[in-house]
Amino acid sequence: MKKSTDTFTVPELYLLAAAFGGNVLFGLPEKQIYQLRGEEVFKEAHERLIEKEIITADGKITKGGAMVIKAVEYYHQSEKYVRINNLMFAFREQDNDEVIVLVELEEQHHYQLRVMSKALILTVLREKFPLISREPADKEKTFLKEELSNQERRETEIYEPEDMFMNLEFFHLKEEPRNELNSNYYQQWLIFTKDEKLMMVDTIHKKYYHASQYWFLKLLFDEMDFPYKEEKSYA
Repeated sequence: MKKSTDTFTVPELYLLAAAFGGNVLFGLPEKQIYQLRGEEVFKEAHERLIEKEIITADGKITKGGAMVIKAVEYYHQSEKYVRINNLMFAFREQDNDEVIVLVELEEQHHYQLRVMSKALILTVLREKFPLISREPADKEKTFLKEELSNQERRETEIYEPEDMFMNLEFFHLKEEPRNELNSNYYQQWLIFTKDEKLMMVDTIHKKYYHASQYWFLKLLFDEMDFPYKEEKSYA
């Protein structure tokens, strides 16, 4: 039986990247980790790619394999990445409608590779993360975000978020220096509701906010390159 052609191990993804000279795939363990385990790791990955009909037994790339490799190349070339829980998004030009999605599966170091339109991604995100479709309170129309008081912060620090929870991370690779203290390069937000309020935690700077739905969606839409006209339709 032919194996799933959109699910790959890390060594398989690095073999696909080797087709265009790529040695680094953002968000994945380093290639060197697997090289140190010996040739057998990549030999097995090569056999799995043959079973999936990505390449032929004599090493030629199939038509379907060429499409997969092109998706990996687009992922490799992205100048920014957005991680939402187990979903990593890579981008082409800002006005390009396609986004490459790498889905980390529960099975360790297995990933699904997808190429999706922004409209479809927004629909999927709305279904997976009810926070996006949350109905804001009237008060949220009067502010963007407000830092919590010391008492509210202490209560929030020990609060166990309910199902509506999102880990949101941004990586802008052209920004220097590339360290987590540079908010132009990296940001991480934990987003959830508490007592019907939208909470956003800046994990790097240890800041806790009561945020408006508008501010949250603007942050999300800007980073995902969603056109704002879609916000009225989907959010």
